[in-house]
Amino acid sequence: MERLRSVLPRWDRVADAPLATIAAAIRPAGLHHQKARSIRAILRRIRAERGRVGLDFLRRWPTGRIKEYLLSLPGVGPKTAACVLLFSLRRPVLPVDTHVHRVSRRLGLIGPRVSAEQAHDLLAALVPPAKVYAFHVLLIEHGRKVCHARRPECSACVLSDVCPCEGGAAGAAAAKL
Repeated sequence: MERLRSVLPRWDRVADAPLATIAAAIRPAGLHHQKARSIRAILRRIRAERGRVGLDFLRRWPTGRIKEYLLSLPGVGPKTAACVLLFSLRRPVLPVDTHVHRVSRRLGLIGPRVSAEQAHDLLAALVPPAKVYAFHVLLIEHGRKVCHARRPECSACVLSDVCPCEGGAAGAAAAKL
């Protein structure tokens, strides 16, 4: 985001920029060509519908209607819609990225076969609205620093006493039974 804003500081400029310029700015995020097309298409659509680029009009809408609108935009899935709702519009909607999904599975908050898309609704029912932001940020941090995808560092995990994962103390105790 910072790279994009440094190259194209206004959303109108992003909407009018060549795809190559947008893609180069967001390259480190991965899938930059695909994302550049979606970003530009979204900005142009909002400008065509609203006369200007911005999301302020969404602030007056109920969360469900906002989510429905965001999901109708090209390239926007449940995680992206939830990120916009949480970070831009300050709504207590939990984005489920790879870290949130993995850590939630390992902690037994969701089942082992629950998809990331299904996890949005299941975790929303578990996490109180006032805790959504902290839960999201802390699970991402935990997933990046400790509960890695391939080799979780269970010995360094502050949750090992309650974690049912086989590397956690609770999981090790259960395995002995």
